[in-house]
Amino acid sequence: MGEGSLSQEDIDALLTGGGGGEAAPPAGESDFNLSGELDSLLGGGAGGGGTPGESGTDSPSFADISAALGPSPTPSAPRPASRQSTSIQSTNLNLLMDVNLALTVELGRTNMFIKDVNGLNEGVVVELDKNVGEDLDILANGRLVGRGKLVALDDFYGIQITEIVDQSRRL
Repeated sequence: MGEGSLSQEDIDALLTGGGGGEAAPPAGESDFNLSGELDSLLGGGAGGGGTPGESGTDSPSFADISAALGPSPTPSAPRPASRQSTSIQSTNLNLLMDVNLALTVELGRTNMFIKDVNGLNEGVVVELDKNVGEDLDILANGRLVGRGKLVALDDFYGIQITEIVDQSRRL
């Protein structure tokens, strides 16, 4: 072999001697002969091939190289990941079920000067930006998740949800 080429024993020694932590394949299971076929495909010279005139042929074709490497495993068609991803998503979602969220129903907003806030007393009416009967914003941890109508439930207020905001707008 030419200078710079490795023999099969050198390659086996590199593979078993800590060259990446992977063991060399057994001798009978090798797909091709590294020292023979690959060197002949690359032109037989050192440095990964020669010039087109050195070995009497042009550079090896794709078919020659693929024949030397042997059959490649064909990738299988991607399986529908709906079952697996759904089960993973539901498992991940189940981990979050006990997390507390601050759910807020916002009646409206207004901007006031500090002197006006300082002058607030009992009985003062503060005008908000929402009209009576207009849907109120429902916030989870400060993020808009939906809208609804204010309802009275015995002695308590409630909200009847009329719209859930798109997931893309929630994130």
